Amino acid sequence: MTRPVAVTVSAVTAILGSIFVVLLAASAVASLFIQTTQPRPANSTTSVMAGAAMLVAFAVVGIWTSIGVFRLRPWARVSMLVFAGFLAGGALFGLIVTSAVPAPPDTSPATQEAFHRFVAIMCGIPLAIGVWWLVQFNVPSTKAAFASATLARSVRPMSVTIIAWLTIIGGLTCLMGLFTRAPALLLGAAFTGWIAGIIYAMYAAFGVYIGRGLLELRDRERLLAIGWYALSLINVGAATFVPSARDRIFAAQALLRQTNPAATPFDPGMIMNVAFGFSAVFAAVTIWLLVRERRVFIRR
Repeated sequence: MTRPVAVTVSAVTAILGSIFVVLLAASAVASLFIQTTQPRPANSTTSVMAGAAMLVAFAVVGIWTSIGVFRLRPWARVSMLVFAGFLAGGALFGLIVTSAVPAPPDTSPATQEAFHRFVAIMCGIPLAIGVWWLVQFNVPSTKAAFASATLARSVRPMSVTIIAWLTIIGGLTCLMGLFTRAPALLLGAAFTGWIAGIIYAMYAAFGVYIGRGLLELRDRERLLAIGWYALSLINVGAATFVPSARDRIFAAQALLRQTNPAATPFDPGMIMNVAFGFSAVFAAVTIWLLVRERRVFIRR
């Protein structure tokens, strides 16, 4: 079957977006060599390098996926759906946070309006692209184009595949906290230093292990995934609603303002509330899907 035009346009768009991400990473690294009048915050070089490496990794995956879309590989369609979900969810989260967080008192109305327009454009474009891909790669014509007569149909449901890859990607993302030496939150308690590094390494290891088990349809890893996402929800809830944990986060933001006076004073309480809402919905849907698809898993 010939490749639909919309699928070709989607692949080209993904390649252009990946190239743009590489340029962003290069710009971030180049900024480290620009002389500034104010001293840089501690560990800023490590944070920038880790962020740039993560962006390049995402760009490589995007280009690799785009090549698979051109060749109508079934795994590439799944990868596009996962990436579209991340893109749309992240853009929507950014829109909600920027619209809910009040601007600094000394900001003029014209500056506020220009800022909101800029955010609407920067978040609206990826949101539209993410929704477009979620619709495009689920229509019957696209599914038929990616169907392969030479390969056996997988018994693994699409929802389980997406959850597995999201779990793996989420685990690998935790490595950023390991490299940037960021504090680790666990059930309302904040840890720093080598203890935080061990926690982030455990998060990454569990994410990869559970995600791989879901791809292999092992029932033990399905149960672990249910507990893992329930624990993640409890962890975010503790950081959101436990007063001592909130105070530690507020203190960390105050320290950030001292080390970097140009940082935008976002309301951390509002951001945590929005993050908890997203986490609650995502964890509930994930657990429900894993319970619903329990019959396809292999029990040993």
